[in-house]
Amino acid sequence: MPLHPTGDEPIDKEVAELKKIVRQEKGHGQWRKQAFNVCCLFMLIAISILRGGKASISLEKCSVGDWISVVVFIFLLGTIVYFATVTLAAEQKIKIKYGKINIVDSDLVFEGKILKMVLGLGFAGGWVAGALGLGGGTIFNPLLLQLGVPPKVSSATGLYLVMFSTMCTSLLYFVFGELLIDYAFWIGFWSSAGGVIGALSANWYMRVFGR
Repeated sequence: MPLHPTGDEPIDKEVAELKKIVRQEKGHGQWRKQAFNVCCLFMLIAISILRGGKASISLEKCSVGDWISVVVFIFLLGTIVYFATVTLAAEQKIKIKYGKINIVDSDLVFEGKILKMVLGLGFAGGWVAGALGLGGGTIFNPLLLQLGVPPKVSSATGLYLVMFSTMCTSLLYFVFGELLIDYAFWIGFWSSAGGVIGALSANWYMRVFGR
């Protein structure tokens, strides 16, 4: 189907939206999607401070206000997940309608069984990671691989998710006065070096062995 105006206003709007999506996907400037994640990050930081017990505005554990904050937090997160899912599904629908533009076979199409699995695994993985203190990549990388996502994409997605949880934890340690800056930079340096070496090693392995 040609990507040019046809005189039909709804089609024109879809084509304009598709061009905007393709233009954004050429780089990392998908700010509408990033905004959902940033909102979740700020809410996580806010409720952690409220329930942390070390700030002047901290709520008493298991008090009415404490439980209300948890309920509000869960409701707001659920709302963000809903709008994020609707936004992503709408974009995919337009791209598929006009010839699967920027869609590959390994993409997870947010509809039907796949959508339920992604939401269910996302909730379960987030709960396990939070309850046991595990890194998000440890949970989500294998799950994404099982869903057919390529290793490079799954590892990048896992690192992206870990970035937000790490930012939240680091900021909270700083706010509560528990962060040793020199030690943090030392660990950060070697973690970054290890990440680069690991990524290069993985690329070498896949290039040599084809998997």
